[in-house]
Amino acid sequence: MSVFLCLLKKELRTCFYSPIAYVVMFFFWILTGGNFYWLLINLAHGESLTTASQWMFSGFVLPFAIPVIVPLITMRLFAEERKLGTLEALLTTSVKVPELVLAKFFGALVFYIVLWLPSIAYTYFQIKTAPAEVTGFPDLGALQAGALGVILVGALYIAIGLFMSTLTSNQIVAAISGFAILIGSLFVSMYMAYTAQSQSIRIVGQYYSSFAHMMEFSRGIVDSRVVVMYLSHAAWFLFAAVRVVEGRRV
Repeated sequence: MSVFLCLLKKELRTCFYSPIAYVVMFFFWILTGGNFYWLLINLAHGESLTTASQWMFSGFVLPFAIPVIVPLITMRLFAEERKLGTLEALLTTSVKVPELVLAKFFGALVFYIVLWLPSIAYTYFQIKTAPAEVTGFPDLGALQAGALGVILVGALYIAIGLFMSTLTSNQIVAAISGFAILIGSLFVSMYMAYTAQSQSIRIVGQYYSSFAHMMEFSRGIVDSRVVVMYLSHAAWFLFAAVRVVEGRRV
């Protein structure tokens, strides 16, 4: 087994053995369950299918919950290792820093995707009780695009949270700083996108607004420029995290 797979296996084991992981999972599943219940109620009252599809992944609560949930997932990634002194010990081995950073990133991403698994069960329940041929919902294309949007937004947020975790040995500081950046950028981009007087500022805000992107993804619209933006920004924060950790090896 390669070093990367060994590190990823260790990271997944550590993540799923963590009590905070199950607290996060519990509250997020309650939130997504409530969101789906609200979706069904509105469908029963004749709400448009386009609006219903948007609620599946971009209800008014979920875009604001993710910036809170992700820092709780990422806060321990490097901060805990630094506090326990195991990071320095690990850096004395032949483990390559990029492998270590990517193992922690993908471990957190797998856990983040697991958080969304109940949505598959909700969709299955919806199809069995009210087939799409009858209700027109769920739309498979919109669901696939929505799932892609959820993963892209999560990947960028996790990369930012992981980077903040490399800067401190205090998990609380890592969580608060990650939360401040994610929720701050969310509100700033929304303000720029929807209330700025200048057309150019609104365009910039819409380009960086995760809320606007999730609305588009949940309608089945996939813009390749947005996909590239999320992947490139996530790669930049992972590169920055690698540089910070490599700085501790010197």
